[in-house]
Amino acid sequence: MGGAHEHGDKDFTGDGFPDEVEPYSVKPDAWDAKYSGSCHCGAVTFEVKDDPVASVCCHCTTCQIVHGATSQRAVLFKKDCVRFPKEAIEHLAFYQTHDKKVGRHLPCKVRCKSCGTLIADEGRNMWLAFPALFKFGEGAKEPESFQVKNHIFYSQRMLDLDRKPGVKFWSEAQDKSEEM
Repeated sequence: MGGAHEHGDKDFTGDGFPDEVEPYSVKPDAWDAKYSGSCHCGAVTFEVKDDPVASVCCHCTTCQIVHGATSQRAVLFKKDCVRFPKEAIEHLAFYQTHDKKVGRHLPCKVRCKSCGTLIADEGRNMWLAFPALFKFGEGAKEPESFQVKNHIFYSQRMLDLDRKPGVKFWSEAQDKSEEM
């Protein structure tokens, strides 16, 4: 594989991975989870105890490349509102897009070492989680606080979000679901 995947379990930054830095050491007795989520394989689980302080969709070229998508949605939480169980921490890996290095030097991307799912962007004070990883209950939709309020770096967007003639929108798989 190479790159971040090959070295994702190493700490090249020497910052004491990650024992005493939020959100990895929240006291369990002061906790009441409001939302929970996980990576694709379930090795990394997490909880947040409050609504996000913001919800954005980032269209910057770095997000396009790292996520392999036209944009990245994120809900922003204060780091002291986020908690990982101890058993999940060993499955975390970090990558710094600003200097293209593996390791946990903030800000950085956080992912699961097992399945590779990107979990969040960790900043110095904030934790930018990806809404698709949260579980809201059977059939439940995202809460209003998770809805995108701002599109950022829209000048770098790959495509406009307006509906244009000739473009079809499908409820599910193309040609196998209802056209919307």
